[in-house]
Amino acid sequence: MKEKLLGLFLVFLFFLPSMAQDITGVVLKNGKPKKGINVWLKKADRAMDTDKEGKFYFFDVAEDDTLLITAGTRADAEFPVENMKNITVDLNKKDFVVSDGTKEQRLPYVMLPLPKPSDGVTHEMIMRSGLRSISDILKSYMTGVVVSTDGGTTKVLVHGISSINSSTEPLVVLDGMALQGVDIENLVPVEEIALIKVVKDGSGYGVRGANGVIEITTRK
Repeated sequence: MKEKLLGLFLVFLFFLPSMAQDITGVVLKNGKPKKGINVWLKKADRAMDTDKEGKFYFFDVAEDDTLLITAGTRADAEFPVENMKNITVDLNKKDFVVSDGTKEQRLPYVMLPLPKPSDGVTHEMIMRSGLRSISDILKSYMTGVVVSTDGGTTKVLVHGISSINSSTEPLVVLDGMALQGVDIENLVPVEEIALIKVVKDGSGYGVRGANGVIEITTRK
């Protein structure tokens, strides 16, 4: 009987999730607090920007999660959370330093390849960028796309500015459903997007795709 109970207890421990903890941190750049740096908790898929004092925080963080801090357009400071609760990250030119008051690590940046606009913008690219709107994502990653705001409504031109007398509105395809006459900013939160692609030659969608197509695939 004891052996059976012991076996059940060991099975319980095996399937027990990692202990959650709250973590706080500060991001420095060459020793000075840095505001507006994007910090992404990868496994939990939560992100925030550092405040004016360079601080960030996350609640209920698993020890096996990973923190990713955007250090540049092609460089990330990435490291495991483990048992750290109070973290200081100092971003330098060639590497970064992580410390928690008990140990200090000097680590190399994770260098990213140049994104190809034809491949679209992935969820990971969105989360690490810190961009919070679809229009900002299009402006930052997509060449040949013009984004403007008129009366609080975001307008997107895929082929550039056309004649006043003709329609310039691209077709928006959300999870396979074609939509027209929609405000692209209010379609879906950027955190739920798996992929955004801009198809300049929208002939595959017939006449509706004449002004280009914005394809959005969500994670659901």
